[in-house]
Amino acid sequence: MNPEVSVIVPTYNSEEYIARALESVFNQTHQNLEVILVDDGSTDSTLSIARSFQEKRLRIFTNSCNKGVSHSRNRGIRHAKGKWIALLDSDDWYAPKRIEQLLLAARKNSADLIADDLFLIQDNQTRHWSTLLQENRLQSLSSWQLIDAVKFVTSDRPSAIGAKRNWSLGYIKPLIKKEFLSKNNIKYREDINVGEDFTLYLECLWHHARFYLVNRPYYYYRTREFSLSTRKPIDYLSQSKQITQSFIDRPALDSDIHKVLQQNLVIFRKRLAYYSLKETLQQKKFLKAIKLIVTAPYLLLDIFRKFYTTSFNKLFTIVKPHKKNRSGVNAVRLKNKSRVETKSYWRKMYNASQPKDV
Repeated sequence: MNPEVSVIVPTYNSEEYIARALESVFNQTHQNLEVILVDDGSTDSTLSIARSFQEKRLRIFTNSCNKGVSHSRNRGIRHAKGKWIALLDSDDWYAPKRIEQLLLAARKNSADLIADDLFLIQDNQTRHWSTLLQENRLQSLSSWQLIDAVKFVTSDRPSAIGAKRNWSLGYIKPLIKKEFLSKNNIKYREDINVGEDFTLYLECLWHHARFYLVNRPYYYYRTREFSLSTRKPIDYLSQSKQITQSFIDRPALDSDIHKVLQQNLVIFRKRLAYYSLKETLQQKKFLKAIKLIVTAPYLLLDIFRKFYTTSFNKLFTIVKPHKKNRSGVNAVRLKNKSRVETKSYWRKMYNASQPKDV
């Protein structure tokens, strides 16, 4: 009998994490599954650790050289026997009831894709610091919610310069019906190395997938210095711009989707210009920096905002208490009040100066 779920695990030099990842799958309350591990040319002991598992449900494939995470996932999906494809990065892990709960929700909603919230946990930490939905702009979810293309694309917008990071829904790890992928010939794009998951999910939505998101976290998402999710801003923004443009150029694009994609494209271009300027200044290429500012004057506002946020945070975290003034109010409280008022003023000034298409 074929398994109901195939868990695809791409690996590359994950010797510190792979055992926990695999154990979390084999310890699931739903046991009708298989694990397909695709090693992408590891040079450490990742493979030997994986092979030490005495599990008939584990199948291991090896790439002859490092070919990238998208190639590894596509290879795993081709060999999958399950009705559902589950995704797991080698440095992450599942809560014990994850697959069971997602399958229940998928059946109840006739879903093509079903995903959960993510626990966000830093490397070498034992507790999560937040969840993806708590860090995302789309926080008002019911117990589960249908995610359409407009909502999905809107979630992918980067935060303003100096603002708190926004976690895109592109980071979630859904279970996907293998039949849906096969029927629509949907695969991971192997010509990109950022936004691979986001692009595949949007492709599914493009083909009218029923995509549900459960408002409970069962997936532990780890961020580490050299993980698959680590991206340089310029690389990330350049390819995000190209990916967005590729969807905009498609014929018969729904007007609402076209609108939000265009809005994202404007933001990606402006963020790319900012980080290009930042890199140019770090390299002390001042003439080139001046040319960039002339062609994009709004960069001055971005630089000011970043400088302002950094400077004020440093300045007011070291304020020491003083004696009470004549009105009985502690001087530190006055300074903190002044700080809030000043930040509010400059934030309003900055926002008012931004173009309406951002």
